[in-house]
Amino acid sequence: GAGVMGGDIAAWCALRGLTVTLQDQNMERIAPALKRARAGFAKRIKDKLQLRAVMDRLIPDPEGQGATHADVVIEAIFENVEAKHALFAKLDAIMRPDAVLATNTSYLDPRLIAEGLPHPARFIGLHFFSPANVMKLLEIVPTPDTAPETLATGFALGRLLGKIPVQAGICEGFIGNRILKRYRAEAEALVRQGVAIADVDAAMRGHGGMTARVITSG
Repeated sequence: GAGVMGGDIAAWCALRGLTVTLQDQNMERIAPALKRARAGFAKRIKDKLQLRAVMDRLIPDPEGQGATHADVVIEAIFENVEAKHALFAKLDAIMRPDAVLATNTSYLDPRLIAEGLPHPARFIGLHFFSPANVMKLLEIVPTPDTAPETLATGFALGRLLGKIPVQAGICEGFIGNRILKRYRAEAEALVRQGVAIADVDAAMRGHGGMTARVITSG
């Protein structure tokens, strides 16, 4: 998927030295991700040759051919179990038997996404947070069938990408979004009661949490 999340994950992987193929239904869907990636790279890289080298590692792939030789695929399509399940069934059939299948789902049960896969041991959840080039946390969510080697690969990839990999159990929202759900609800309740957004914002900044403006805007 070359949406905001998928495109930003791919761009960050390329920036960290990995060769990435970015797949979506057509080039029209991929082009905005490439444009956003170039703009982000240009802020970090002033040397034109280095910038070109990084962009060369981010390869548009509307046909999805890159999956056939990839070490890891990270799915970042919309949050629908049936759609994700169907995608992984296709990926499992064309990818190398030692390749890792990873979902970036933020709320869905990874067990349902992987249900019926011929090789469930290579399936895992890798939940990045948006914006993927800024947020440090990477939630690693194994299923009961995930092999130790797959879990280790998830942690190794997280460290390679400069993230803080943390293993999470399977539950709604995993760790980060499970916490977000509760303090977002409390912040919104305060606003509905008449507390000024600026006061909620200041309290959350003082506590070290997300700003109320982000919470109330969704």
